[in-house]
This record gives sequence, C-alpha cells and structure tokens, in this order.
Amino acid sequence: MIATEEEAYEAILAHHAALDEDVKQRVRLIVGADGSESDDSAVLELIDHANAEVVPHAISEEHTIYQVASDKLGLTDLIAEMTSEHRTLVGEIKALENTSNSKDAAEHSERFSALFSKHVAKENDLILPKLLGSQDVDLRLVLSEMHELFEAAKESSALSGSEKSDPAASLLALLLDSTKELARSGQRDLASRLTASAWAVLEHERPDLANRATAALHRLIDLRNSEPVTLSANHNANVDKELDVRTLAPAQRHAEIFAAYRALLPGRGFLLINDHDPKPLQYQFEAEYRGQFTWDYLEGGPKVWRVRIGRPS
Repeated sequence: MIATEEEAYEAILAHHAALDEDVKQRVRLIVGADGSESDDSAVLELIDHANAEVVPHAISEEHTIYQVASDKLGLTDLIAEMTSEHRTLVGEIKALENTSNSKDAAEHSERFSALFSKHVAKENDLILPKLLGSQDVDLRLVLSEMHELFEAAKESSALSGSEKSDPAASLLALLLDSTKELARSGQRDLASRLTASAWAVLEHERPDLANRATAALHRLIDLRNSEPVTLSANHNANVDKELDVRTLAPAQRHAEIFAAYRALLPGRGFLLINDHDPKPLQYQFEAEYRGQFTWDYLEGGPKVWRVRIGRPS
C-alpha cells in the first residue's frame, strides 16, 4: 500500500525503470550482441509488449500525470512535447509491424528503445520532481488514478489484439515459427514457398495477416546468403511499360505491381524497377499465378534491380 507521496514517487520511478529494461531486453534479442539477423518471434514479442504495456502506460499518463502537470503546474509546452513523443513511439511500433527485412526491424526497434529511454528520463527529471514538490498535487491520488487507467487500457488492448480469440492469427503465428525453423535448417526455399502460400490464402480475406506474412517472407529472403541473380538474355521481349516502384511505400508497391500484371495481354509484359531484389514477390507470384507468368532478371543490383514480368503467349 502506498502510504506517502515519496513512496508514490518511488513507485512511478520503479515502473519506468522496469518498462525501460523490458524494452531493452527485447531489443537485444532482435539486434543480437553479435550483430546477427533479427528473429521474427523477437520482433513480434517487442510489438506485443509495446502494445500491451508501453502504449497503455502512455495513455494512462496522458490522462493523469500529464493533465495535472499542465493544469496545476503550468507545464503546458513540456506536456505537449511529451505527448508528441508518445505519438512518435507509437509510429515506430507501427513501422516495426510493417517492416519487411531484418535490418529495418533492428533499426526501428533500436530507435524505439532509444526514444523510450530518453522519454522516461525526461519524465523522471522534469515532471515527477515538480509534482512531488507541489503543495497542490497529491501524488498518491495521481498514482492510484494512473494505475486504474493503466489496467483498463491493458484490458482494452488485450481484447482488441489478442490472438487467442483469433484462430487465423494463431495458426499463422505457428506457421511462421515453423518456416523460420525450416530456413535455419537450410530449407529456405521451402520455407519461402509455404509463407507465400499463406499470403495467397489470406490476401483477400485477411489483409492484416497477409501483411504479416509478407513481412516474414522478406525476412526469410534476407536470411539467405547473398547470391547473384541469373540475368536473362530475353532483352527484346514485348514490354508495355516501365513500373518504377522505388518511390512508393511497400504496401503501394504490391498493389501497383499486381495491378500491372493483371492488365497484361498474353505475350506482353512490363519492366519492374526496384531498389532491392524482388525475390519475395516472385514467390508470391508463384503462389497465386503458378504457370501463368514469366520472370526475367535484366539487372541484378546492387542498387537497382530490373525484372521483366510477363504473361506467356
């Protein structure tokens, strides 16, 4: 039981320290002390932890500590800055959910951890001491209200995001864990084909899960040893247009590429220009259009890849 304001102050500091350390531990699993590739399960664990613990904590702070600091201490500008940092942290988690390779996953997770550490340090140094020293603030009451809101926000997060009530999400998670193990055992091609097949099944009915499968597929390909692509001698085949997707967001790229393919007449093709090897996309084409497309590498990096994608005559 919190008996004094000093105990309430120490309890908030301890909670901040625990949250910060929990994030750092999960990020260390993603990055690896030896700089190794990120682990899909570790990435998902950080995302789940952030949505289940960090985000509810931020919500409860905004409605208690931040509101009191703004209304009673006049820290309006500082609180606006701190609230904006919450939005930035949520943005990093969203970016992590949509990342398509291990390098980006490591970068977003490290950025999230660094931002969160600085954020809680500012709260500890610039807000909490002033709340503790104010005659107009009962920190015990503030902590009690924050705890109630925190638990309510956690419950809401669990109800909206738990995979336990979503069999399709649970099955996909099991499949992705299995394909990761297949890749580690040297069967990356099989792992990639299975993941692409899952994407094809989910694409229309569950686009949220299809996006998760796409991200996992990119990470599987990223685990492969660097292999030069075999360039095609088929440079004179019919090409209707060039599709340069380098300036598009990843989600837009897929939509544009598949739309361009579906618009092709037999014997025609288009030239895809990308900033990385579109091998994951090739697996997805095989899963959905097996035997109905051609794929010819015309340029194989390292900065630009050009692939002619066509319909057979």
